[in-house]
Amino acid sequence: MCSCWPTWFKNFAALLPAVLIMTGCASSSPSGQTPPHQPAASADVLKAGDTIKIAIIRPNEEKKPPVEQTIKDDGTISLDLIGSVQAAGRRKGELEKAIYDLYVPKYYKPGRITVIITPDNRFFYVDGYVKNPSRQLYVGEMTVTKAIASAGGATEYGNLKKVTLTRSTGEVFQINCKKAQDNPKLDLPVYPGDQVYVPMKGPFD
Repeated sequence: MCSCWPTWFKNFAALLPAVLIMTGCASSSPSGQTPPHQPAASADVLKAGDTIKIAIIRPNEEKKPPVEQTIKDDGTISLDLIGSVQAAGRRKGELEKAIYDLYVPKYYKPGRITVIITPDNRFFYVDGYVKNPSRQLYVGEMTVTKAIASAGGATEYGNLKKVTLTRSTGEVFQINCKKAQDNPKLDLPVYPGDQVYVPMKGPFD
């Protein structure tokens, strides 16, 4: 660089490549954004209205049947000795730990209690031009293409290029299941309460 340039210009020119690299990195991955195919919430997160069974196991004591609880509108359940416990918004494992921590060591010694939570049966729905439109039991690790397969697959009139996934939260997604067969990232997960709808083929489909 010519020695006639001012010192401040020389310094700026030296820093310019680094500034451009940093700017490029920032623009390629906007902070806080979530890929559009990602759901807003996991199915493992408990919510008001969910029915769960809570088994509190104590060694050397007669096994008692699990306690069935429906999560109240305020998101809580009620248990012996400890009273109200926040359940909604927590995953099963998180609630198990929270209940354990409330019982131990105040009421039980460490290692003398096991908390097991079993969510009640939960379902998703497959409708439209499928061979067996029905309510399906959710057993985990479900996707749109698997959901359609669980309903017998699409009929000859079903349009797999414009399948609609409606979440229990009201969010709606359109999935091209033909492309999803080759690109698993397009095969969105299905959660309890979701509805998968296969529309009828149009004249140009």
